[in-house]
Amino acid sequence: MEETKNVLVTLLLEGKSYEVGEMVLNNRTIYFRYHSDFLKKGLNISPIKLPFTQEITNAEKEPFDGLYGVFNDSLPDGWGRLLLDRSLSSK
Repeated sequence: MEETKNVLVTLLLEGKSYEVGEMVLNNRTIYFRYHSDFLKKGLNISPIKLPFTQEITNAEKEPFDGLYGVFNDSLPDGWGRLLLDRSLSSK
């Protein structure tokens, strides 16, 4: 049985921190749900693909392995991963 993992999603915008929602990895599927307080702010962080709702949603497997693009954009790209691997290998 695979362990469930949670990530709290926070947005830092103009010096203010906002709790956006929560991502959960369960059985190789990533789920996301906005916090209700963030929905009340009306700030849709991904209007095309990520439903702006209190419902639990999950993205299609392609093109980002089940991760919504807005979250994938925050991860290191190929060059960043190479630098991170080099740094971690040297320690």
